[in-house]
Amino acid sequence: MRSRSLTLIPVAALAVTLLAGCTFSVGVNTAPTVPPEDIEELAADELEEQVGVRPTIDCGDNDIQVEADTSVTCLLVDPGTGLEFNTVISFTEVDGDNYAFDIQVAEVPNNAPEPTAEPGASVPVGDIEALAITALKKVLDYVPEVTCEGTEVAIVVGTTVACSYESPEGAVDAVVTITAFDATTGRYEIRVD
Repeated sequence: MRSRSLTLIPVAALAVTLLAGCTFSVGVNTAPTVPPEDIEELAADELEEQVGVRPTIDCGDNDIQVEADTSVTCLLVDPGTGLEFNTVISFTEVDGDNYAFDIQVAEVPNNAPEPTAEPGASVPVGDIEALAITALKKVLDYVPEVTCEGTEVAIVVGTTVACSYESPEGAVDAVVTITAFDATTGRYEIRVD
């Protein structure tokens, strides 16, 4: 009968030699996690308190680790216009199950309407409202919710639309005017007074 002996020492020594000079970090992340719905709800509450309109916020399906100096990017949807904004929620303080965070909403929507139309065409009033929001937020220190009369707006230079928005001081009337139209490209411009 033949027998073979195996020596494990050289194999173990070889493994130690191969690992020499490598740096490893072993640890367990003990940061608390919360369901995304909790963060979405708290962020929507805060934004509603600040601007008077409750947005829809989607932070995904996975639990969120809550650690100081970390952030998560969510999607905010304005219920009045359907405009979508990237929103970064940054955790500033974490103490056990208690945490504080800052909210930063992008200035430019991901789905900004393209102001184009065929000659003689009309566009949904929601397109005009979205363009008015984009124009107004450049001069206001908040993003207003704009509401305009009607359901369709004829894209003809000089057409006006009566609109309004809420400011911290109350309702503000505004007039949106179609100021230019390029029949070749279909692009048009507005002015908000």
